[in-house]
Amino acid sequence: MHASNLSMNHDYMAVVHCRDKAWGQHALTRIGSIFIATTAVGISVPGHWWIFCVAAMTIGWALEGTFYRWLSDKIDHPEKLDLEDLPRIKRLTIRAIIGLVALYATPFLALAFAPDPGPSLGLIFACGSLLVICGQHVLDRNMVYCTLPVITLAVILCAFRLADGWVGYLLGFLAFLLCVNTVVLTRASFQSSEDLIEAQGKALRLADELDDRVVQRTRELEEAVKVAEEANRAKSRFLATMSHELRTPLNAVIGYAEMVGEDVRSGDLGSTEADLEKIRNAARHLLGLINEVLDISKMEANEQVCRPAHFDVRSVAQEALDAIIPLAAASQTQCELEIDPTLELLAFNDEGKLRQCLLNLLSNAAKFTNKGTIKLTCRLGGKKQEWIAFDVADTGVGIAEEDLPRIFLPFFQSDTSLTRSVEGTGLGLAISHKLSHLMGGDLMVKSSVGIGSTFTLMIARQFVEPGEAAVTLPAVPVTN
Repeated sequence: MHASNLSMNHDYMAVVHCRDKAWGQHALTRIGSIFIATTAVGISVPGHWWIFCVAAMTIGWALEGTFYRWLSDKIDHPEKLDLEDLPRIKRLTIRAIIGLVALYATPFLALAFAPDPGPSLGLIFACGSLLVICGQHVLDRNMVYCTLPVITLAVILCAFRLADGWVGYLLGFLAFLLCVNTVVLTRASFQSSEDLIEAQGKALRLADELDDRVVQRTRELEEAVKVAEEANRAKSRFLATMSHELRTPLNAVIGYAEMVGEDVRSGDLGSTEADLEKIRNAARHLLGLINEVLDISKMEANEQVCRPAHFDVRSVAQEALDAIIPLAAASQTQCELEIDPTLELLAFNDEGKLRQCLLNLLSNAAKFTNKGTIKLTCRLGGKKQEWIAFDVADTGVGIAEEDLPRIFLPFFQSDTSLTRSVEGTGLGLAISHKLSHLMGGDLMVKSSVGIGSTFTLMIARQFVEPGEAAVTLPAVPVTN
């Protein structure tokens, strides 16, 4: 059992307190008193009464040492204990103490029948045992009734033997009252011990909770630091990336504009139209970059909303694939489209956002695939076919496993050097990921370096705002 959990167990704490009192704090005084009592009997009491004391002392010390080692081995190694073992250990400890008390008290009882000063010594040593009972026999509320009988008998008989006649009976009765008070004090001591154990257990639980809170808060702070550091790195990547991406089309605009100006001044306008077309293309590219930044900014501010409408899934998929065919052809990459024949042609969701997601995924695949294949697959998903899934699979360079958890972070790119061969802001996948959630779905990825990647975009077949009823799609025949 875990040590921290065991240390808060009531039985475990009670046994530990008993061990520490009986064999720790009080052991030397108690064992020394037994030795002094035996010596005093041997010196002052005529006859062989000291033999009883020596025998009881020797046997008691041997049994006590054996039991102490066994008990310490149990409670000092909590990892070996189970909760089911604790009641048994507690019962065995109580029985061991009962046996040891009876063994040590028997010579005191015998001294009641010894010649003077035997009864006086027996009474003194028996009363000392009553003090031990008051302070230590608190493992159980009724433990005192089991440990007290032999000592009670010794106290009463020794007191009775101190005088003759009615005085002897009076002394015996007073000794009995002393034992009754011992019971009362021991039960009060038991309650005090219980309160102490309960308070210590509560303190340990609070300390454990505090440790858990400290660990949790430390973990949260570490996560916050990581997030802040990642945000700082993302900002740095963004500034470096945008600096490069914006300069590229701007340089093209400036360069071709200067060339057009030179043509106008020289009167040679033969290449002006081609230069103007290049300026327009660079400007469109620049506008696309700015739009991506604006899109991600709106999403971060929760300003984007889903505007569902009925649309043809096949048409959107075909248009998105057709749009990237020229880009794929430049790298000798084949494009394929496969649509599940059981897929309903009409869906109720945001057509524009779906088209943007597919274009981002397909464009990304085309950029990183050379002389390979890009395949767009449309199918139904979910137990009740409540999803439409779009799989964009390529045979490109793939994504490293350590990059997969960060692939949908804004501005993240596996290759962030300014001289990378593929241009882009690193916003396309982040935008698509957020748009998928906006359409009630998700975007997932599987990839292996050197083999390729598969992005799976899932959207709700019938988009439903929270609290609204689902829209029933009109029946449309499926055609292959």
